[in-house]
Amino acid sequence: MNALIRWLIEANIAFIALYLFYVLFLKRDTFFREKRFAFLLGLLFALLYPFIDLSLYIQNSKPAADIVRAFGATLPEVIVTTSQKASLTNEEIFFGLYLLVVAFFFIRMQLQLGSVLILAARGQKEKLDTTTIIHLPTGSAPFSFFKWIFINPDECCSQDIDEILHHERAHVSQLHTFDVLFSELLCAIFWINPFIWLLRNAIRENLEYLADSKVIHSGFNQKSYQYHLLRLSTQQTTSTMGNYFNVCQLKKRIIMMNKKKSSLAGLGKYALSLPIFALLLLSSNTYSATPKTKTVSKTTTPSPEVSEDKPLTSCEQMPVFPGGQEALIKFISDNLHYPLSASQLGTHGRVTVRFVVKTTGEVTDVVVARGISDDCDNEAVRVVKLLPKWIPGKQDGRKVSVYFTLPINFVLKNRTAA
Repeated sequence: MNALIRWLIEANIAFIALYLFYVLFLKRDTFFREKRFAFLLGLLFALLYPFIDLSLYIQNSKPAADIVRAFGATLPEVIVTTSQKASLTNEEIFFGLYLLVVAFFFIRMQLQLGSVLILAARGQKEKLDTTTIIHLPTGSAPFSFFKWIFINPDECCSQDIDEILHHERAHVSQLHTFDVLFSELLCAIFWINPFIWLLRNAIRENLEYLADSKVIHSGFNQKSYQYHLLRLSTQQTTSTMGNYFNVCQLKKRIIMMNKKKSSLAGLGKYALSLPIFALLLLSSNTYSATPKTKTVSKTTTPSPEVSEDKPLTSCEQMPVFPGGQEALIKFISDNLHYPLSASQLGTHGRVTVRFVVKTTGEVTDVVVARGISDDCDNEAVRVVKLLPKWIPGKQDGRKVSVYFTLPINFVLKNRTAA
């Protein structure tokens, strides 16, 4: 569940960044086609970037590798579990409620899709080239859905019908229904984030701008077309799943139709999104690159100094725990206990402890580099401080102090053992 929650959080952060970028740089230009591509690319990136692994880049990049090595040698992860969890945690209750709302929006989408299919099944059909025209009931606004165009010919003159068909054919030929369904799906999944709803509205507005532009460039009178939009503004929309001839705020569409075409030089601002993508990627892949150390114990135990050298992050002959790494894992597993308070609250996750193996072999300077809660952090530090003396590390034939990091994963079981 931790991985799923992290994905939701990181995707939502990217949605916020995408919408703010749109408002600051893209909202007022007339690059409707490029803007559509930017929306789709940004949404796909938001969904996928949490899964992009840059570990190979970090390993092969000297600056990045230096940051990672500065944290010290990493020991194998130790996992501690508990079977004391008999009831749902607060996190699971919240996530369950979240999924209930997601289910509600999915059901609503199904009903809206069903209404379009019912209209398609019951309406009178005509074939126009590769497009199917379906007659709508009186008072319904024209719209398109994939290759279907829904219209009521009895309420329109021939000029109006031509304008509607050119508008809706633009939606059909450019597959705008995909954008509509994709944005609706994201709203259902990320409903808690108001920015995804704002993005959905911006995407649909831009699709209307694209279709309006197609009509104007086809030779229709711009003023006549705008009056036509005003006449249709009172008609009722049948389903939110389609591309509607008058679905957007008319004022914005008319402003865009009368707006001077943006200079091609303005396309350069779209490249400003690349640093944002890079920043999101790095933030998703950073693991304590600059650790914020939290000392759990207020008192420190002084240890004898044999060498005045500062601790190293690596050396020729690394310190060794008596019996090797298997013995180290066994020692920690035997002595580590899942805090009862943490299990009752549903607290779980990985605690990363950093410590120093001194030239005497003693374990000192035990701190939490990345924690999850005071009780789990304190328990991890307590056990690490119990570690017996190690065989010290050596560099150039002399003993040296060495940094280590130890990840300890506190894992809750879903049910009490039978």
